[in-house]
Amino acid sequence: MGLSRRTKTGRDENLMRIEVKLFATLRKHLPSGASGGKAILTLDEGATLATLLRQLNIPVELAQMVLINGEQTREFDRPLADGDAVSIFPPVAGG
Repeated sequence: MGLSRRTKTGRDENLMRIEVKLFATLRKHLPSGASGGKAILTLDEGATLATLLRQLNIPVELAQMVLINGEQTREFDRPLADGDAVSIFPPVAGG
């Protein structure tokens, strides 16, 4: 169930709540007050994965692995839905 807010012009605008989990070096992109590497963000209805990354100031190339509701995706133009859980992992180096 989405949220609704009334704009200054009196129009209702639909909003979505998205749970975001960031891992390793990406955690620094979480909003202040977030804990445990996760936060609940409110986005406009129709927002995409790319919209979410922009809001968090995460460059696409740093979103190495992305899961939406446990399903891996690289479709950054994929629309999100109210209640989605998004997990974002950075590139991993090793040797």
